[in-house]
Amino acid sequence: MNKSLPPGWRVINNTGTWSAPAAPPDSGSDCEDGNPLTEEDLRPDSPGWEDVEEEVEVASIKCLICDENLDGARKMVIHCMEIHSLDLDRIRKEHRLDFIATIQLVNYMRSEVRSNNTITTEHLVSSPVAFRQDRFMQPVLEDDALLYSIDELANPNDPEDPLAQKSEDGDVEGGAEGVGEGSGHRIVVERALR
Repeated sequence: MNKSLPPGWRVINNTGTWSAPAAPPDSGSDCEDGNPLTEEDLRPDSPGWEDVEEEVEVASIKCLICDENLDGARKMVIHCMEIHSLDLDRIRKEHRLDFIATIQLVNYMRSEVRSNNTITTEHLVSSPVAFRQDRFMQPVLEDDALLYSIDELANPNDPEDPLAQKSEDGDVEGGAEGVGEGSGHRIVVERALR
């Protein structure tokens, strides 16, 4: 057996034990006094971390009606209500739209706008069959940031909103195949976008 192992490694088997010497200390340490960082120093609740800001990426989401881009799905919902009188929260509440149905609604609305058709809250409230079709699982816009942010469409003032309801294990109910909030929904969206 070749006894040359990476620094710090040890092999134990039925023919014996081989160890490689520990790696030399890193001379290019970030520490001012040359002392290596301890595990305690690297914990987020240790001193010095309070001024570190988390990087939060805010998706730029295109309005459902016009070409304006907004910072986040809820801002887009408010914009649609204030500027276009389109009450997305009401539409979703009237039909108790879950994750999949909301994707269908978004793609339906984007296809109608692309075809220069007028969409109104009343029309969408009175005819859910129009958008509850499998063909609206296919995105209308390439890399539509809104489809990646469906969870953010949940109305924070409505505990009955299917996108806001949590099951006992913390997953969102009503999603496809019991998919959990965040990463699970992202997987469903990524599959739908293929």
